Amino acid sequence: MSAGQRPTGTDSGKRLAEQMQQRHINIRDLAARAGCDERTIQRALNGETTPQLRVAEAIAAVLECEPDDLWPRAGAGASLNGALTVRLFPSRAQVPVDVWRDALAAAASRIDICVYGGTFLFDNVHGFLRLVRDAASRGVQVRIAVGDPGSSAVHQRGLEEGIGDSLAGRCRLTLSRLAPIHDLEGVQIRTHSTPLYVSMFFIDDTLYANHHILGSPAGDNPVIEIPRDLDPEVWESYTNSFEQIWVGAHPAHYPTR
Repeated sequence: MSAGQRPTGTDSGKRLAEQMQQRHINIRDLAARAGCDERTIQRALNGETTPQLRVAEAIAAVLECEPDDLWPRAGAGASLNGALTVRLFPSRAQVPVDVWRDALAAAASRIDICVYGGTFLFDNVHGFLRLVRDAASRGVQVRIAVGDPGSSAVHQRGLEEGIGDSLAGRCRLTLSRLAPIHDLEGVQIRTHSTPLYVSMFFIDDTLYANHHILGSPAGDNPVIEIPRDLDPEVWESYTNSFEQIWVGAHPAHYPTR
């Protein structure tokens, strides 16, 4: 479908398609008026993803409706047995690259990342540093915690994954690749030595939680997408975990330019 064609959304994108058809607006025009990428609209129509809150609000404003009219927060309510519905990717490798790119590109206030190595951000998310740099230029506060290569926690995790000292090497590589942005206003980079049970990627009001399963690399482990309004206690638990790690972390040291 070209950018100017009328939408034919399916599944979760059907509501968006119907609203666009009612208002006689195509993908190109909606993206321009909402200030987002045409690809974001197309992926939403295809039911591949739900836009970040800021983008969802902008799209809804153009269509003169509420975000919940387009993407009801089905997961925000508990079922009869108290369970919550979330979007789960079977492995981090199965999270579409555009999910990371769209989220980072739309960030308006916060990017908080806590990982051990996190080299996939550079290997798979094309333009990761540029996306972070652009976010910082918009006033987004960026905090990135990377595993301390010399820590016992990183050493132990490397043994558990069966890659030994390679994990420490990935930590060093990530710290090195973050060097170009370490001194940007609004960007902080630290190293931590925490036994990490989950890698956390907070982008505005959405958390991508990549849980660590003993004996399995993080890239093979599930990622849960958790909106802030899903459940206050769930959100607070993850937030408190990140803050504890951050407070105990140390500023990464880079040579003076």
